[in-house]
Formats: sequence, C-alpha cells, structure tokens
Amino acid sequence: MALEHNVDLNADRLDPQISDTRVAAAAGVFKPTLNTAVNSNNQLVPPSNFLIPTPTRTDVVTSTAGVSQRLPWYGTTYSLSWSATHTNSNSFLNSYNPLLQSGLGANVSQPLLRDLKIDFARQQLATSKTNRDIADTRLRESVIHTTASVRAAYWNLVSARGNVDARRSALDLAQELVRVNKAKVDVGTSPPLDLVSAQAEVAADQEQLIIAETSVKQAEDRLRMLILDPTQRDNWNVAIEAIDSPPIATPTLDVDRAITRALADRADLQRARKDIDNAKIGVVYTDNQKLPDVRLNANYQASGLGGTQVQRNLSNGFPGTIVGQLFGRDYPTWSVGLSVSYPIGENADQANAARARLEQQQSEQRLKGAESRAIQQIRNAAWQVEMNGKRIETTRAARTLAEQRLDAERKRLDVGMSTSFLVIQAQRDLAQATTNELGAVLAYDLSLVDFEALQLAGPVSQGSQSAQGAQSAQDSSGSPAAAASQGSPAAAASQGSAGRGVVTGGVAIPGIGTPQ
Repeated sequence: MALEHNVDLNADRLDPQISDTRVAAAAGVFKPTLNTAVNSNNQLVPPSNFLIPTPTRTDVVTSTAGVSQRLPWYGTTYSLSWSATHTNSNSFLNSYNPLLQSGLGANVSQPLLRDLKIDFARQQLATSKTNRDIADTRLRESVIHTTASVRAAYWNLVSARGNVDARRSALDLAQELVRVNKAKVDVGTSPPLDLVSAQAEVAADQEQLIIAETSVKQAEDRLRMLILDPTQRDNWNVAIEAIDSPPIATPTLDVDRAITRALADRADLQRARKDIDNAKIGVVYTDNQKLPDVRLNANYQASGLGGTQVQRNLSNGFPGTIVGQLFGRDYPTWSVGLSVSYPIGENADQANAARARLEQQQSEQRLKGAESRAIQQIRNAAWQVEMNGKRIETTRAARTLAEQRLDAERKRLDVGMSTSFLVIQAQRDLAQATTNELGAVLAYDLSLVDFEALQLAGPVSQGSQSAQGAQSAQDSSGSPAAAASQGSPAAAASQGSAGRGVVTGGVAIPGIGTPQ
C-alpha cells in the first residue's frame, strides 16, 4: 500500500523521468538543425553621376535554406546551405534583368587532436547518463527507506497498543487496591491515609493510560501517512488493526555476509561509484582540452547565374535571350585549410585538468570512507539486534519477578504483614517492568528492520519525513516507542512501519514481512 500511495515516494519516482529529459537535452545537441529565411529588399538610389542620370530602383528577394549538425563521433561538424537571389532593376548597366543568382555551400570542420576523443557536448551527454543511473539509485533508496518506515511504524503501533493494555492492567490493579482499602477503612482496620494513597495511584495510572491511548492515535496516523493517500480526508478515519505479533526469536546473523551484500548493493555506495565515473569523464575531457586545437576545415561553394540577358545592340532593339547555369558546376570554389591554436605557458585547461584529477582522487577517498561507515553501521546494527534480543530475556524475567512480588505483597497485605505503600510500589514496579519488556521487544523489532535496510541503503538523512516521524515517536511518557527509539537507527529511519499484515477497514492486507 505504501509503494502505491505514499506521496513522498510518488514524488521521488519523478526523478528518473526528470533525468531522462536531461539526457534527451544533452543528446539534442547532436540533432541536425534546419535553417531557412526569406528576405525582400527594395531600394531607390538617386542619380549620382553622369552615367546614371535617372534614379535607380532595385528590388531584391533573397531566400536561403540549409542544414547543420554536430556529429556524436569524433567532434565533426558540417553545414549545407542553398541560397537564391532574384533581382529586378531599371539600371541600364545590368547585363541581366531580372537577375537570378544561386549558390550551394558545404562546410566541414574536423578536429584532429583536441575535441577528437571527447568534447564538451559528449562530456555533458556521458555525465547526464551517469546522473540518470544515480537517479535510479536514489529512487531505490527511497523505496527501501519507505519500506523500513512502514515496518517501523507497524511495530510502533503494535507496541503502543501493548502499552495501553499494560497501563489498563495497572489501572485495574490500582482500582482493586482502592476497593480493598476502602473496605478496610470502613471497618476501621486501616487508616484513611491508605485509601488516599491508593486513590492517588489510580489518578496517576489514569493519566498514564490517557497518554498511552494518545500515543496509539499518533502511531495510527503515522502508519496512515505512509500507506494511504493523506490528501483524502476519509483515509484519516480508516481503522487499522495490527494482526501480527512482534517477532521475538533471535535469528543467527551472518555479519560478514551482510557486509559483503552492503558493499555490493547499497544505493549510497553505488552513487559514490557513479560519482567516480563522472570524475573520470571529467579527467578524460580536461586532459583532452590540454592538447593543441588542430582542425581540418574544408569548404565548397558552387555559384550559378541566370536570367533574361539584355542585348545592347540598339539597332536590333532588345529582343533578349534566356541563358543560365543555375544548376551547373561551371564555377566551383574549393577551400581546404588547417588551423592550429595552442596557448603558451600555464593556462586554464591545465588548471582544469589538475582540478579534475584531484576531484577523482577525492571521489575515490569518499567511496572508501562511505564503505568504512557502511561496515561500521552493519556491525553496529548487528550488535543492536544481539543486545535487544538479550534485553527481551532480561526484561521478561524482571516482569515475571515483579508479578510475583506484587502477588506476595498483596497476600501479605491481606494478613496484615504489609502496607498499602509497599503494594503500590510493587504495582509501579510491575507497570515499569511491563513497559520495559514492551520497549525491549520494540527495540529488537526496529533493530531487525534497521539491520536489513542498512544492507541496501544508507541511513535516512536528517530532515526527511521518516526522520521527522521517528522524532515524533520519542515521547516523554516512558512509552516503549520512546524507549526503543533510543539508539535505534530504524526509529530514526522513520517511525511507522509495517509488519506482515495490516487490517484496514476490516480487511486483512498482507504486508512486507519482517527480516529473517
């Protein structure tokens, strides 16, 4: 349900698509570009000498069309163009009227050293593709964090409801003591102070029950926030029943295998390796830019001329004849050249190359640091699982002993060998022992979630929704959520998480399962 409805995850799913558009934009540089234009120019020139005694009117229409492209191989660029000009003039000096001129042009530029292996456009394309892969790792990490958050939220809800049951049991014991003490006070076998003390304990237990019930509501809201669409107001009223009990059997953890898996599969380490790939691309590019800029340039131009040729034999009038070579190759122009450009002394390209190499070394060292932290985090999570598993045994034993002590104190009170104060103290100790056991179970469940998640993704960054959810679970009421969140990266990974099943609206929905 979280993978389908979680709003933050749905937003993160757009990151790869955004990266796809960046790749497309970088690849768009290599697409051909079509250029075309039409221009009309009308000019009236006043007479300026005796050869042209009358004003000269010239009408020119120019049209051009061409295509240019940067090829994705070897840095080659080319352009092809076709131009045509139609001129109509009343000048008697023109040999053609109207005059039609055309031209075909081809240009090719080929780098021979710099920009041959890689240029800025190809560097940007390669970097954008690597960043696309990084976006995939971020989405996968977001899915892992969301999954861990749902698991944690689920077990927090289970623990919060268990805490309500424990507080309600403590309240029942306190109310029973009030009934007993009231009967004794009524018959004069106990002082009124015993009744007052018992009533005060009832008030205190009622306060703790109110706090525990509020914690359940908060835990339900955190789980709703993760698995339902919170923008739908009705979803905030969906009933959630946790149908699974927390796992308490301590599994045997293979720490070395977990570390190997983390070093190979963790999303943050994969991103660090992609950063190294980007740095290597930068090194190749900046090293290439240190080379001289040697380019081979070739140009071909073909010109055509045509129109109605004006005959100047006045005795024969002006019959005119049609001539032209618009599509001929009678007057070609070839141009081939080699250009060389190389700066003297220290230059920006050399400084950029040195910086790129340092950045690559920095990325490699950061990867080593990230791998070291990953190993430490996996080992620490394993020790947390081991510690919390042992805590379950000790807190369970403490709770059993507290129950025995309370039972003994109540029997001693019945025969006049104890006091209400000692019974109240035993009740408090039992309530605290029960809370401690619930906290140990929750801490164990969260540490299992954390141990599994840390093999696939790094810890949740501060300021994320899941981290804020964890912080909200650390209430000051002494609840299991607060006790378990101390030192638990899973609690800081999001407070609110799913187990093997959830009941929403009376329908059991399979969950994600707990890590084994």
